[in-house]
Amino acid sequence: MFRVRLGFATLAAIVALVAAVSAHASTPIPWCGTTSSAVDRLPDATPAYAVHVAYVRPASVPDRFSAFAPRIAGDTAAFDSWWRREDPTRTPRFDLFPAAGCATSFGALDISNVQLPRPVTDIGSAFVELRMQLAELGFNEAEKGYLVYYDGPTGQVGTDHVCGQGARTSGFDLPGIAVVYLDSCDADVGDSLRPVVAMHELVHVFGAVERAAPNSCQSGHVCDYPLDLMTAVLTGEELEAHVLDSGRNDYYGHNGTWTDVQDSTFLEQLDSPDRAPPTAPEGLRVGDAPTGFVRVSWQASTDDVGPVAYRLYEGRRFLRQVTSTTVLLPDTHELTTYAVRAADPVGRLSAPVSARFRPGAGMVDAQGKLVRDTVRPPAIMRVTIRRTAKIAVLSWPAAHDAGGLRAYRVKVGARTLTVLKPTITLTRARVGGPVSIAAIDRAGNVGPSLVVARGRVH
Repeated sequence: MFRVRLGFATLAAIVALVAAVSAHASTPIPWCGTTSSAVDRLPDATPAYAVHVAYVRPASVPDRFSAFAPRIAGDTAAFDSWWRREDPTRTPRFDLFPAAGCATSFGALDISNVQLPRPVTDIGSAFVELRMQLAELGFNEAEKGYLVYYDGPTGQVGTDHVCGQGARTSGFDLPGIAVVYLDSCDADVGDSLRPVVAMHELVHVFGAVERAAPNSCQSGHVCDYPLDLMTAVLTGEELEAHVLDSGRNDYYGHNGTWTDVQDSTFLEQLDSPDRAPPTAPEGLRVGDAPTGFVRVSWQASTDDVGPVAYRLYEGRRFLRQVTSTTVLLPDTHELTTYAVRAADPVGRLSAPVSARFRPGAGMVDAQGKLVRDTVRPPAIMRVTIRRTAKIAVLSWPAAHDAGGLRAYRVKVGARTLTVLKPTITLTRARVGGPVSIAAIDRAGNVGPSLVVARGRVH
């Protein structure tokens, strides 16, 4: 028998077993993947926000992935069945991969087999260390929550065992993560408590339980019903014995203004008519803009039901979500990959589209070769004027452009002239106002104009 250890950590989500386990809540199912995947398989077969699952261990521990993969797949099948029983309009989304001929959808679960680069010390710091190391390894996508089965020592002895921990996305680019510790609470022996712990911690990732909830207690839990999934002390009852927000007044389907897990983008809305992801944005263009910025633009996506928003990325880092199809971003002053994907109101996502941009040149390929000149030529910095009685000869230093220069645009009053060389001869009678000069590159980009006052020409 185990007891909950109160007052441990501030991260919300400490779960402990307080009764013996007997019944089975999860049944292993055949898994269709391979044991060699240390990363997320891309592209995803789930075109939406989803939970990604990982079996994680330190280098000092034998790899038991082959044995655990069918049990983990069985857990996710149990999650789906339980959630649909509690709410027929919702079920958690999991990261699936396109496994040909797989007998079940959860057999196609994308499970990453991860060996950590550094050891995890003990339960006092295990959660933070796991979260940071996994983020460093690339498990920090903004559209994913992570369910981690940690198969390593956490230094727990006696009767005070922490079975799992979880937290939503932080403000430090750390992902929402739920951890099940396989070295405690019989998680690697039976198949009853482990699914309860995992489901409990995932609901923390989904946003429960806010302090504003009427029965909120003990760092993100509820204390109104002992078999509520989010109670602070879980009994040894299997998942089927628990309920999702017993009063529907704390974290699920409530009428309050605080976070409602029912609205989580990690849940498939089975009652929604929106069944397809938005189309991918087309025509992605990255070019220069006012000093200190780059301009990213694209064509609008479409969706079968709802309005579309766009999620922007710089490299792998998510920047923000917008509703417009053009945005100014700070110039990194170095080769940068920008990406955009469309998102609909129920959390379905288009495939991302990306482009590499080199400041001063334009959009380039993987080898750095210019493929589209999206940068304006430089401004004409000075003009030399030579006058005679009847003409004014204007000349300026030649402009240079990475994609090549086409011509110069000279505006004389209301007229626009095009010259191929950095000089133009004007009769004084033709000059009816200020003269402006700008370079034009072969892609048609027009550089900033230099205005020569009328008085200077005359």
